[in-house]
Amino acid sequence: MVNIGIKSLRHLRQKPTLTNNNRVSFSNDQWKGIRTKFTVQTTAGGTAFMLWFLACCSYLYGTLFESRNRYHNMHVLAVDYDDGVIGKSMSSAYQQLEAPGFITLKFHSREEFPTEQDVYDSVYKGKYWGAIIATERASERLSTAIQGGQAAASYNTTNALHYIWNQQYYTTFASSVVLSGLQQMVTATRVAYTKINGTQAYPFVARNDSAAVQAFLNPVSAKVTNTKVAAHGSVILFNTVSMAMPVLQQFFFILVLNGASRQHQLYTKMTVRSSLLVRRAAGLLFTLGAALCQTGYFWAFREGWSESAGQFMLTWMTFWLLMHIHYLVLDSISSVAPLPVMPFVVLLWVFLNIASTLSPLELQPGFYRWGIALPSHNAYSVLVTIWTGGASNRLYRALPILFAWWILANLTTITTHVRACHLAYKLDQEQQTSQSLDIEDKDEEAAISSPSEETSDPISRHTTARNALERRRTVDQAALEQREIYGPSIPPFSR
Repeated sequence: MVNIGIKSLRHLRQKPTLTNNNRVSFSNDQWKGIRTKFTVQTTAGGTAFMLWFLACCSYLYGTLFESRNRYHNMHVLAVDYDDGVIGKSMSSAYQQLEAPGFITLKFHSREEFPTEQDVYDSVYKGKYWGAIIATERASERLSTAIQGGQAAASYNTTNALHYIWNQQYYTTFASSVVLSGLQQMVTATRVAYTKINGTQAYPFVARNDSAAVQAFLNPVSAKVTNTKVAAHGSVILFNTVSMAMPVLQQFFFILVLNGASRQHQLYTKMTVRSSLLVRRAAGLLFTLGAALCQTGYFWAFREGWSESAGQFMLTWMTFWLLMHIHYLVLDSISSVAPLPVMPFVVLLWVFLNIASTLSPLELQPGFYRWGIALPSHNAYSVLVTIWTGGASNRLYRALPILFAWWILANLTTITTHVRACHLAYKLDQEQQTSQSLDIEDKDEEAAISSPSEETSDPISRHTTARNALERRRTVDQAALEQREIYGPSIPPFSR
């Protein structure tokens, strides 16, 4: 195998197109001037991209930097319906756990939340990340149970406390911060109860009743309510990688659309209105299909996640709106920004939008709170409301922001398209004029080079040659301007 590889390599090096006889080394003096320019250009470009990735990644990592010290910004509702020793134990437990790295309990009276359903609704609507309550008559039931009898046999420790949380909303943080904090509260409440009331309750324990002893040893546990279970592993991708895909898809489609527009001269041969409508229709249809694909693979890998056909349609429409916003934004920028700038713009736009959905804004430094105005953050907020059947409802804020982006991006796209059509037509006229002059100069060159005029003026021949070089530069410049007008592009798949 090694011999075969060496023979193939030697055979390739003997080809006229690859042999060193037709080429020179990079260290040869022939590359003396170009060598310096090449080195400077590649170094400058590489350094620029390194620094830009450094800046974008630093921005992204900054959203999570020391986020543990901001867990206290995640507020959890606490209500004491017990008005007894278990309720006091819950308050005492929080005093022991209270810290910047722990959820903040907001204690409210039962007058503000008359029933447990009111507490559930506050979490369901997204006013709080979760809730914990000391249930009504919890201390009385425990006191009766440790004395033995039927009360001890029927005693259920999970009826002492009740906590509520929403797993679907920022699943990773809901599980690692909110749920973990509530579980610590239950454990700490049990310990606090033993310290506060254990010694006093011990003489009343029916020691000959195993159920009573068990109630005394394990007095406090909790009932758990999850407003929306996220029973699939792919949910961790919903607010991370999945929010980058809508941006990237639009950018690559714009490359194809610009390539086709440039090849067929849409901006010069078609009316401004028609070319705008054609591009707009192409954008709408592509984003509709791309949104369906993204919604489709969400559903294909949802495992035990049960959602209705209506939720599928709403998810599809939300992604359609988000993708069309990204399409319009990138289309507007690509029409006016210099070509070398576009990779930097796309990269920045991707990182900004991911950073706004990567973690809850409550856990991000204050500077990052402006991300609440970005399209992806609000689209994710709408999607969570859809997936949870109305929980964590922020539609009053998210939908107006999304439609504001859509309207503004539509206006800027129209403006930049009209500008591109104007420049394209102007360039086309200049090219036609240049071609007419080119034909005239060729006729002059033919006349000068004819045998009948061997004694013609050498100054004229020099002038003609210079004009030819200038035309060549004009053609190159026109091609560059054409690329600038149509924006970044790749050749279409068919000709």
